[in-house]
Amino acid sequence: CVHGALQQLASAPGLFSAAQIFHHPELHLRPRFLNDSLRFYGALPYALSGNESLDLQRINAWVREASKGLLPTLLSALPPEPRLLLLSAVHLRAAWRTPLDRKKTVLLPFLRPGHPPRKVPTMTSAKYPVASFTDSRLQVQVGRLELNGGLSLVVLMPRGPLEPLETLERALDPLTFLALLRRAARTPPRATALSLPRLRLDLDLDVVALAHEM
Repeated sequence: CVHGALQQLASAPGLFSAAQIFHHPELHLRPRFLNDSLRFYGALPYALSGNESLDLQRINAWVREASKGLLPTLLSALPPEPRLLLLSAVHLRAAWRTPLDRKKTVLLPFLRPGHPPRKVPTMTSAKYPVASFTDSRLQVQVGRLELNGGLSLVVLMPRGPLEPLETLERALDPLTFLALLRRAARTPPRATALSLPRLRLDLDLDVVALAHEM
């Protein structure tokens, strides 16, 4: 059950996840849908007032309260004439199992396909424990860095030119991707020269278009 798997993932330390339902007052939701939403996600439906400013404040107040301030806002605007809003918010902040030395963060060039290199703060270590291997079919080097709470950061680094990243993305079907993750989990860490840009990922994703494509 994918819902049970997501529940287990959401219990990981450093990971916050919440969901909520906002709907037009004239839209009637089926009891089975409401029961499953409450059981798996703790989400109870709230009727929209029709006042866009007020509804937007209410949605952002919900995510701010649910995340204890980690996520101050979720939406900057409402879609026109909303009937049903299924909202999810996820926040991950995990500590390195082996902390990196802040003094060894330096500016190094970051390569961007189609753009000139840009110097960014980069964490470095001469001997950092990394579980790594090379996949000859995908032509990528895979590295797994351990985080606290049983989590890991897995990085895929193309061994050839950076331009055909779309080709690599298309090749990462679910079975191939899962096989890479399982192999990374089995590979023991060893001391490795590491240069890793400091990462902060903020992403707002509207899944309506993706759902239509599916």
